Amino acid sequence: MNVFPAQSDHPLFRYFTPEERERIERLGTIRCIREGDFLIRAGENDSTLYAIEDGHLHIMASRDGKSAVVATVGPGDVLGEVSFVDDSPRSASARADEETIVRAWDHKTLAEALAFEPQLLAKFSVALSELLVERLRDTARRV
Repeated sequence: MNVFPAQSDHPLFRYFTPEERERIERLGTIRCIREGDFLIRAGENDSTLYAIEDGHLHIMASRDGKSAVVATVGPGDVLGEVSFVDDSPRSASARADEETIVRAWDHKTLAEALAFEPQLLAKFSVALSELLVERLRDTARRV
C-alpha cells in the first residue's frame, strides 16, 4: 500500500493535491531559455531543480572529448535532481532546441519552505526519490 495516493502525472508532483502543487509551483520562478542557449553547463556548481513547462532541451555530454546529444527532454521532464540533492557539479549540459520555458526551484528556497510543511516535504522527498530510482534503472538498462 502506498502511503501517498498519486494525484498528478508529473514526476515531482505525483503525490500532491492540486492545491499543494500550486503552492510548490509558486515557490519556483519561470525562466525562458532562447533557442541555442544553455540552461545547465556540465561542471558548474548549481543546485537548482528544473521542470520543463514548454519546449525542448538537448542533454549533452562529453563523448571521446566531443560534445554529443545523449537525450532530448520536453514538457513534464525534470532536470538537475542530482545536483539539487547533493550540491555536486552538473554532470551534463542542457541546451535549448527551441525557445523553452522552465520552472526553477532554488534549493535553499524550496528547502526552507518545505521545512515548515512536513507532509509536503515527505511527498516531495518520496517523489524525488522515485524519480532518481527511475533514472538509475533507465541508465542500468542502457549499459
